[in-house]
Amino acid sequence: MQAFAKLPGEMTDAIPIRRPAIRLSPADSASGPTGASIAGVVVGGAEAPVAGAGPAAAAGPAPIPRIWHASGPFATHVFDALSSTFPFGEAFFVRSVLHYCDGERDAIRDPGLRQRIRGFAGQEGQHSRVHDEHMTLLLAHGYRFLARRNRFLDRMLRFHNRRTPRFSLALTAALEHLTAILARRLLADSARLTADMHPAMAPVWRWHALEEAEHKSIAYDVLCAVAPGRGLRAIAMGVNTFFLCLETFGRTVYMLGCDGLLFDRGVWREGIRFLLGDSGVLRGLGPEYRAWYRRDFHPDQVDDTALIAYFAPRVAREIAG
Repeated sequence: MQAFAKLPGEMTDAIPIRRPAIRLSPADSASGPTGASIAGVVVGGAEAPVAGAGPAAAAGPAPIPRIWHASGPFATHVFDALSSTFPFGEAFFVRSVLHYCDGERDAIRDPGLRQRIRGFAGQEGQHSRVHDEHMTLLLAHGYRFLARRNRFLDRMLRFHNRRTPRFSLALTAALEHLTAILARRLLADSARLTADMHPAMAPVWRWHALEEAEHKSIAYDVLCAVAPGRGLRAIAMGVNTFFLCLETFGRTVYMLGCDGLLFDRGVWREGIRFLLGDSGVLRGLGPEYRAWYRRDFHPDQVDDTALIAYFAPRVAREIAG
């Protein structure tokens, strides 16, 4: 893996909101296929500023192919599966956090945390928008079931937000820990993991990973203010781990089936090697995952400031259009 030295300059608590000038689909509509876009979220009466805004330019002249990762169909569809859950998933995250920041439920009085929440909501809104475009691309490739599945899960998660807001917040904090772990792996091993991506896709994943690292502790800090204690977050992580693995695997299998590759042994060998091989994406992540269950856990115990400082200028250039 690549080593990163801390760059000169101080990191601040501000969470920058970037608006990537990236187009992944030919669709003109910004709302995408799921209707779960959450850009422009207002928190506490103030809308967070948007950094690096630019026109919605095309990501590149070449269309994005069905198989866009050099490691093959399995790797492509694992990323596709994760991306396809982000439009409604990010909306769920924002609703879960904002539930405790508005009106009579306002449990967050710290102005610094409220400012970070505004940044979190803005970043997640942009993630939802860009990955909604990826969903449009997947639908154009014929993976129509994903849209129906997303509409069902979006309705289910909205129900959970209404009926179990505290557990929804715990689920959000736990999922943010999982995405932070994957983001750290993607950035720390970027030369291998994103270099094998289509040139229009690689900037999207580097940008998303960077922002996951930047806001990794916000939902957790809100959870600590609302429902401190280890029991709820331990249950939430167990539930998340099971259902995220099941959902990602199910979507990957579905897309391989659509491609006629479901029973191709070579594809499955490549997939196992991609995930669990000597340099697999998931290899060695156990200690970071298990840290969540410690009584004294906090996401910031793993210092990502060097990764953030290294990648922030690069990502800014890549998404500028």
